[in-house]
Amino acid sequence: MKPDWLDKKEYPFKSKYIDLEAGRMHYIDEGEGPPIVMIHGTPSWSFMYRNLIKILRKHHRCIALDMIGFGLSDKPKDWSYKPRAHAANFEKLMEHLQLRDITLLVHDFGAPIGLAYAIKYPENVKSVVMLNSWTWSLSKHQTFTKASKYLVGPLGKFLHSKLNVSNNVLIHELFKDEDDLPEPIKKHYINGLGGPEERVRNLACARELVGASKWYDELWKERRKIQDIPTLILWGERDKLIKIEALQRWKKFFHECYVIPFEDGGHFLQEENAEEIASYVSNFIKEEQKKRELVNQ
Repeated sequence: MKPDWLDKKEYPFKSKYIDLEAGRMHYIDEGEGPPIVMIHGTPSWSFMYRNLIKILRKHHRCIALDMIGFGLSDKPKDWSYKPRAHAANFEKLMEHLQLRDITLLVHDFGAPIGLAYAIKYPENVKSVVMLNSWTWSLSKHQTFTKASKYLVGPLGKFLHSKLNVSNNVLIHELFKDEDDLPEPIKKHYINGLGGPEERVRNLACARELVGASKWYDELWKERRKIQDIPTLILWGERDKLIKIEALQRWKKFFHECYVIPFEDGGHFLQEENAEEIASYVSNFIKEEQKKRELVNQ
């Protein structure tokens, strides 16, 4: 049963669940064709990808999950909510679906979750689409270069400063630059965080921006395993949470990297530019498929 607050015309997808040790994790699986797996950040859920899925499912199989604690997934009281645990849950979902040749579409906190899988199973990931994201330790950010120390500092400061405010205040501040985002849409993000007794738990991700430094370091040390994966980066240049310096680091990281900047885009391109993003993603996957076919001839 879907909750009463969910607009089924806005989010017209069949709900599916996988039973995990932490609880039931919700996901949607729409369309047929080359699989695209979409991973959300914090504090968001698969609702953010709804407009992309409506377009891309015509020619692709689109999978989008709600991490435990978010959206329509369970919000258990006694669970760690740390990024390593979220990554383990994502891996279980991938095992359950038995997907191969996938395109990972990651955003925000979803990047380390998805790239952890790619590092472990690079043979299963044929391409990556990245929106404003990071995947490195912040614990020593002050010792980085002058540019690097600002990579995601504002995101950490913002989320940490908002841990004690209501869901309503948090979401409205996160989306305050999205002038055209209707209030009913914002309400879906507010309700996706659960009740007052649940929200602090699912915002544990915010506390782990620095707290998970050891895990980030482990991922970064293994980064060479994914540097050759063809990657499309779609980047909102008005993002006040993850700065443009992070994009520069990604451009140097991936060996085959295509960057599409959105000069007027912010942190939530999925809400602002869904049609454009869908077109870029679809064309990118088609071109990569053509390249592979030529190599195999």
